[in-house]
Amino acid sequence: MPCPVGVGIRRTSDADEPRLHPDEAALLGPSAVDRRRLYFALGRAAAHDALAELGITGVAVGRGPAGEPVWPEGIVGAIAHAGDVAIGLVGRTTDYAGLGVDVEELARGPSPRAARLVCRPAEMEWTEVESGTRRLTMLFSAKEAVFKALFPLERVWLGFGDAELTWVPGRCGFDARLLKRAAAGYPIGSVLPVHCTLTASQVLSTTYCVS
Repeated sequence: MPCPVGVGIRRTSDADEPRLHPDEAALLGPSAVDRRRLYFALGRAAAHDALAELGITGVAVGRGPAGEPVWPEGIVGAIAHAGDVAIGLVGRTTDYAGLGVDVEELARGPSPRAARLVCRPAEMEWTEVESGTRRLTMLFSAKEAVFKALFPLERVWLGFGDAELTWVPGRCGFDARLLKRAAAGYPIGSVLPVHCTLTASQVLSTTYCVS
């Protein structure tokens, strides 16, 4: 990332149980099942940890009409969940117009049958270089991060076919070229850099939009 960000990581195995701000708890409603409550609280706890790295505490992270997090004034960010982990990524609007993060479990990524829904032809070729679905999951995660970063700008929905990703080996990530206008500063042809971090079981993707 070119400017400072706050990052929070929470796991279901953490000793301290995540606590919701009262305004966040009200978003769930009485009918939310325990699993839904746990993962929502885990994501909000990761978001609070990320905000604390920027010196912001005691505030609620709301929820927009499309389910996106609503950040305190002057902040942009994103939340991601997969398996037992939740990640929050935030930055200041003086540095970023948007931030995107996504995490996926490699063992539970998209099926090969879903590849044609996720991939454009050139991307499909890249995923088929090796057996298994690792590359497909990496590409899926990267696109999710891109869409999370761009959606809050003008609330334009992007489908998987609206960005074409090219792997950049030296950066361990993708260049994501937009095939649909996402916002005033992000017309067709705009490129977002996506960084990918691989572990034995997960892929983490991050990207940003400059202010």
